[in-house]
This record gives sequence, structure tokens and C-alpha cells, in this order.
Amino acid sequence: MLETCAVVQSLDTRERQELLERTVPRQLGAGEVLFLAGESCDRIYLVLQGLMKLSACDEEGRETILGLAVPDDLVGDVGALDGLGQPHDAIAVTNCVVLGIDAERFLEAMERNGRAALDWARAIAARSRWLGGAAQERGSSVVTARLAGRLLDLAEMVGHMCSGTIEIDLPLAQSDLGKLAGMSRESACRGLRKLQKDGVLTYERKKLRIFRPDALERIRCEGRAAEPCR
Repeated sequence: MLETCAVVQSLDTRERQELLERTVPRQLGAGEVLFLAGESCDRIYLVLQGLMKLSACDEEGRETILGLAVPDDLVGDVGALDGLGQPHDAIAVTNCVVLGIDAERFLEAMERNGRAALDWARAIAARSRWLGGAAQERGSSVVTARLAGRLLDLAEMVGHMCSGTIEIDLPLAQSDLGKLAGMSRESACRGLRKLQKDGVLTYERKKLRIFRPDALERIRCEGRAAEPCR
């Protein structure tokens, strides 16, 4: 199970076996909490199945979804690295299976293996770029650009090509899609309807089909006027 994770793949057989000796599998139902912000970090979790949201709540209980974790992603690693507690909540969006890895042994393995540590650093850097880009769009983009950006992220994370169309079995409710994009559920619904009317995508129940990812990218770039379009 651990060998699907790029960071763990970089370890030799003995080090992987040492990590396996103290792993604890756990199943979570949709909506179940894996950990909350501020909790201690004695385990790092590898997502094996399902989708998890990484979120934060303000003083009034309003939730913002900061990011998502899909199979082969590690969660809880930042808190284990700096020892300051978990920086956010981790909650199952769908039924999930995770593997708890002893944090102390994981960190010791990283200290001994430079290649694995570099792969871990790259994974954290990629996550930081994603979080930073999403935060920038929430603060400066028009609503449709925020939605376009998150739909492109979901296409990359959980989409698959079928006859030239990107198909997504959308695991998020429209309210959660809105929270991920920094908008209300109603705004997310209006945005999806407009994109469907314009022929960019179709959305029926949980099935999303993206016909024009290039159009979504152009819309996304409208909200990043200071950055070059890809």
C-alpha cells in the first residue's frame, strides 16, 4: 500500500518495512473527521481511497476549503514537520481509507534518505503553490474565474479523458465546490449554468463533462491579470 506514494517509493526496502511495522489503517465515512486544527501530530496519513478536504473555520463557524487530498497524497505531514500542531482540519468528503504512519519513524527515514526527503519537499512545494494560487484567486478574481480555476484543479486531480472530453464524477456537493472557490453555493450554481450555456461543459447530478478546458483556462486568466496566461 505504501509503495503507491512517491515519497515512500524513494526509500529502500528495509526502511519501507520499518514504516509498515507501525502503520494503522483507518476507514472514514463521508463527513468524518480525521483530525482538527491544533491537534498533535503523532501520525502522518497516506490517503489510499476517497477524497478529503483540508479546511478552516472562522470565529463564526464559516468554513473555507483550503485544499483537497486524493489517493497517494500525504496529510498531516506539515504539522509533524514543524511540531506546531495541525494547521487545518482534515475531513472525509467521500468514504475514505487512510494509512496512519508513525510520524517519528517517518521523519527519521527522511533524515537518512536525501532522495525521499527531496521528493517530500517537492510534494509540499506543489501543495503550497496550489494553496497560494487558490488564495490569490479568492482575493482578486471575478467569481467565474475562481470557479474555472477550481474546476481545472478537479479535472487534474480526479478527472479522466473519454473521447476527447474530460469527465469527472464530481465528489463535492455544490456547497463545498463554492467553499473551495470562495463563493456561495448559489454563485457556484449560477456559474455552472453559465458555463453550460456557453458550451464549455455539461453538469448533471454528479457527472461533469468539460468540453473546453482551454476556455476555462482563459476565464481563469482573466482573474490573474498580473500573471501570464499559460
